[in-house]
Amino acid sequence: MGRVIERATLADVARAAAVSPTTASHALSGKGRVDARTRAHVQKIAQELNYVPSRAARSLALGRPDTIGLVLPRVAELSLDELLTTDAYGRLAVWASQHALVHGCALTILPDLKPPTELLAMGLKGLIVVDPVEGDPRCRMLDQTQVPYVLIGRDDQHPDAPSVSPDTSSAIRAMLDHLHEQGARRIVLLASDVNWSAGRDALEEFASWHATGSTAVAHTVEVGTCRTREEIGARARSVALEALRSDPRPDAVLGLFDGFAGAVVTAAREMGLTVPDDLLVAQDIDSGLARLGDPPITAIDIHQEEQVATAMELLMGDPDDHATPRSRVVPATLSVRRSTSRATAHTDG
Repeated sequence: MGRVIERATLADVARAAAVSPTTASHALSGKGRVDARTRAHVQKIAQELNYVPSRAARSLALGRPDTIGLVLPRVAELSLDELLTTDAYGRLAVWASQHALVHGCALTILPDLKPPTELLAMGLKGLIVVDPVEGDPRCRMLDQTQVPYVLIGRDDQHPDAPSVSPDTSSAIRAMLDHLHEQGARRIVLLASDVNWSAGRDALEEFASWHATGSTAVAHTVEVGTCRTREEIGARARSVALEALRSDPRPDAVLGLFDGFAGAVVTAAREMGLTVPDDLLVAQDIDSGLARLGDPPITAIDIHQEEQVATAMELLMGDPDDHATPRSRVVPATLSVRRSTSRATAHTDG
């Protein structure tokens, strides 16, 4: 771990300047009655200590709530605006805002983490970091600042970091069993090159899953340099076409990135295949696109609001409470829809 960066407090400035905290506050804010010599002395000491006024302290003085930062992941080269148009991150931001208010806090969305000194100056009560990658540099930086944070997703190189994650392994196993029950014997997993814990868990479960007479092959869609969701969809469609042209042809495809299932349906239609009669198609995370698709797409409900609520509770909890688990796993459930239902009975909920 790198050097811990500590922010000088108002009390530190007051102590070094040999004045009361109230006098130090008035001298730095320009309020109150402080003679010019004392004001200049306090300001000089503050500069020497690299004192930066806390935004939280200013908010407290104004009667405003504390603020929690929400740090969304860097997904390929997508802008924050485009990221928030996705069903998953748009809803997550709304739920985070609602649950922050429950705890008497406001929420600010950070496009990326600031340098440590700037982050400290924001005076945030804490941060929720979404979808960390393996060895995420955001975790390393936050460990240096000592700003409290909770991960949605895991960084296995930071096992002590409080985290909330879905039970991806169980859900993927249930999905594969469902596809097998519906007659799939040649299953393709359409994965991305993004190193998220959910993707790693899915690939590990996929590799260990065995069913009589079934084969399972993974294909990777490289999304790291994509600048738009349309570009990601086009690459997924291209890889799906390549997979569907293989001999023997797959009879089921499971997408492991938002929108992949829709790209597979498009590719299947280009080849004259119908879903689900010729090809079963499923998605690893549920969304409005999956529910309203043509046909509606079987997907995994990762109960994102429950993840957000749990993350907020962990962030607000007592860091010295070692009896309460600091990492939680939220159940994930399978929503079966027409895209994988060859039998007459199915649900489109």
